[in-house]
Amino acid sequence: VSFLPLRYPRLSPKYPESFDVGCDIFAKFSAYIKNAQKESSKHLEKALLKEFKRLDIYLNTPLPEEIDQDSAEEIVGSRRMFLDGDQLTLADCNLLPKLHIIKVVAKKYRDFDIPAEFSGVWRYLGNAYAREEFRHTCPADKEIESTYASVAKK
Repeated sequence: VSFLPLRYPRLSPKYPESFDVGCDIFAKFSAYIKNAQKESSKHLEKALLKEFKRLDIYLNTPLPEEIDQDSAEEIVGSRRMFLDGDQLTLADCNLLPKLHIIKVVAKKYRDFDIPAEFSGVWRYLGNAYAREEFRHTCPADKEIESTYASVAKK
């Protein structure tokens, strides 16, 4: 059985940006967590924060379907649950486990928290953690930490 997006169209995001928006975040995290040189640490953290900012802006920007053209009320920000709307898509299945790993490992080995100001990212993670299928498929924090113990450079 093939799980190609064409065969199961509801798994595919409607908006191509939903696939692209988080594509560099894990690479920036990997460079940051594997870095052993103190002088480049701030630069690498800044690059990671830039990717989080990009994701946050996307998550807080209303999608076309959230904007009612006939309404006089202005939409201030998006309230959607996931990247592409209120349903999980393949884009979320790709990005959410990576964000969970980043959250756990960066805190443990760099005392780095995803900044609270990234309300869209925190809303997104909160919506994921509220889903049983996400919570029950995430490895335990200790398991993630031990996996990264030899990679995370002090």
